[in-house]
Amino acid sequence: MVEASLNHLLDSLPPATRRQCLDAAEKLDFRFGDEIATQGDRAKYVYFPTSAVCSLTMGIQSGDKAECAIVGAEGVIGVSLVGGASRNAFTAVVQVGGSGYRIPLARFAELMDEHRPLHDALLAYAGFALNVIGRSVACNSYHSIVERLARWLLTMHDRVDRDELALTHDMLSQMLTATRPRVSLAAAQLRRMKVIDYRRRMIRILDRKRLAQLSCECYEANRKYLQLLPWASNEPR
Repeated sequence: MVEASLNHLLDSLPPATRRQCLDAAEKLDFRFGDEIATQGDRAKYVYFPTSAVCSLTMGIQSGDKAECAIVGAEGVIGVSLVGGASRNAFTAVVQVGGSGYRIPLARFAELMDEHRPLHDALLAYAGFALNVIGRSVACNSYHSIVERLARWLLTMHDRVDRDELALTHDMLSQMLTATRPRVSLAAAQLRRMKVIDYRRRMIRILDRKRLAQLSCECYEANRKYLQLLPWASNEPR
C-alpha cells in the first residue's frame, strides 16, 4: 500500500506513479510569509502543498504585485514548467503555514516522461490554473472590492480546515490589487454585516453562506471548474 501524500493531485495518481513521485520528493514545513519561488529566477523545484496554502503573484517594475491564483492541496506550484520553461513565471508566497513536498525540476521532468498519468494530471491542472489566472484579470477590473474580498476569503477558506485566517489588511491590499484604505473599508462593511470579524493579523469567518452571497460570480465559476478535475472528489470542501 502506497501512503497518501495529502496532496490531491498526487493522490489521484496510480500507486506506482505516486510512489515514484514521493521517492523523489522532500517533505518540508512552510512558514507564513516564506517566498518559495521568485518570478524570473531559474526554477529549481516543483512544489506540492498539503496543508500549506500559497499565493502566486505577478510583479511589475514599480515593485507592486498582484495575486493571480491561490494554490493549496488541490494543486501544484510550478505548473508553468510543465511545457519546458526553466524560469518561474510567478512569485509564490506562503499565506498559510503548513507542510508540502518539493521535487527537483530535473527529476520531475523525468517523471513526467516516464509516467503518462502524471503528465496528464499536470495538463489538466494547467487548464484549471489558466482559467483562474485569466478570470482574476477580469475580476480585478470589473468587480467591487467587497465582492473580491468575499471571493478571496471563500477561496482561502476552502483550502484550510479552520475559520480563522492569519491575514493583515496590508496583505489583502496586495492580494486584491487595492489600496489599504479601500480594503479596510470593505472589511469593516463585512464586519458590520456580521459576516466576518477581525483583530490584529487575524480574520474570522462567521457566516460563510452570507459571504458566498456577497461574492462575485468568479468564486463559483472557479469552484465549478475545479470540480471538473479528476481528483475533485478529494477536494477539502
